[in-house]
Amino acid sequence: MVNMAAAAPIRRRRRRFLLLLLLLSLTSSTSTAPYDPPTVPELMDRFGLPRALLPDTARRYLLHDDGSFELFLDDGCEVEVAGYSVLYGIKLSGAVAPGSVTGLEGVRVRVLFVWVPVTGVEVGGGVVTLRVGPVRKSFPVVGFKASPRCSTTGSAMAAAAADVVV
Repeated sequence: MVNMAAAAPIRRRRRRFLLLLLLLSLTSSTSTAPYDPPTVPELMDRFGLPRALLPDTARRYLLHDDGSFELFLDDGCEVEVAGYSVLYGIKLSGAVAPGSVTGLEGVRVRVLFVWVPVTGVEVGGGVVTLRVGPVRKSFPVVGFKASPRCSTTGSAMAAAAADVVV
């Protein structure tokens, strides 16, 4: 004759053991799953920013919970956009929110003979508005379909190295 009172603790321990095994298998499978962060273009899409605001050499970034970011290009980059020379440093930083970038550092535009920092970007109503110091300049968003191609010229890289700003 089996003592039912003695068998109950054994069944409870067996259930606890099985539950523990199940929990361990779940936590080990989730902790070993690889983290696949979004690419720079995917991140631009998430924030409603045209991918073509950045050259395609922008591949690595750090995005913090408060929206601040650091973005890294493979190398410095100069591009021609709408008749303006734009210079991207190796590192860009600022804060990103849906439709805007504020406190931007690392991007300059050539105005006459001087490289002036671009400090912000706003996107909305079919236009992209760049803040260059106190001045705002808007461009149709359709002009930002393809990422600009970099050309590293000596004058642009010298300006970047000297960190010439107004």
